[in-house]
Amino acid sequence: MKIGDLLTDVTPITVTEHDQLGLALQAMLWGDIRHLPVMRGDVVVGILSERDILRRYVEKGAIAGRREEVRAAMKSPVLTIDKNDEVEVALRMVIDQGVGCLPVLDGRQLLGLVTRRDLLRRGLDLEETQAPHGEVQPRELGGIIDHIMSQDPVTASETDHLIDVVERMDKLGIRHLPVIDGDRHVVGMVSDRDVRTAIGSSLRAIDGRDAKVRIESILVGDIMSRNPLTILSGTRASRAASFFADHKVGAVPVTDEQNRIVGIVSYLDVLRAMVGRKLTAS
Repeated sequence: MKIGDLLTDVTPITVTEHDQLGLALQAMLWGDIRHLPVMRGDVVVGILSERDILRRYVEKGAIAGRREEVRAAMKSPVLTIDKNDEVEVALRMVIDQGVGCLPVLDGRQLLGLVTRRDLLRRGLDLEETQAPHGEVQPRELGGIIDHIMSQDPVTASETDHLIDVVERMDKLGIRHLPVIDGDRHVVGMVSDRDVRTAIGSSLRAIDGRDAKVRIESILVGDIMSRNPLTILSGTRASRAASFFADHKVGAVPVTDEQNRIVGIVSYLDVLRAMVGRKLTAS
């Protein structure tokens, strides 16, 4: 399958390198997206993620950060893929390079973006085999979720200040943070998207000083997603792969039967397992 076959007819939302980060953040909120191609005329010159914006907000302060130009935070040069490249090529690129998306080009023209989740769904398709009676059944992605999860994950509590958690997430290069109580029960989840929404709402305050106070006073418990989806320890990895394809989440806490956290698994972990399996089989 070609990369171009994964694209929709929807025109991608873009920004220019001279747009302000505050505008880019709003575009992400409006479009419910986490990556923006950065354009110079008709040419893609960078990619901007929500994490890039949040990092700048932490470094410069939310008020000064939102006024900075996109070029101060974007990643450039940008890794791209041609519409005629095979999906398997993109799968290996996102794993090897650690990128969240790939702008898809036709020559120099931007056609759209392909994300890790798009590739995960296609990866599941590649795992399918034809059953005797014409039924399509998925092969098992070997092992259980415990073999590919990250053990002893970094966590937060409801009373942590959001600004401190953002800095922690940025330093560790993580996008999802489980929130636990004193008995290590999972009570919530904080993602880049939760942070982006909270900061975006606070920045809409009329007075800049008021917005700064609001941001610095936000606690994790104020913005976390409560009753998050979890996966039970011992679940087969193939079931987790289908889980990520069906739900719009990037990572899920792995718990024991008492809902105590034992690890965290992301769809990037699942993609790595898929790619590793293909490499082993080839």
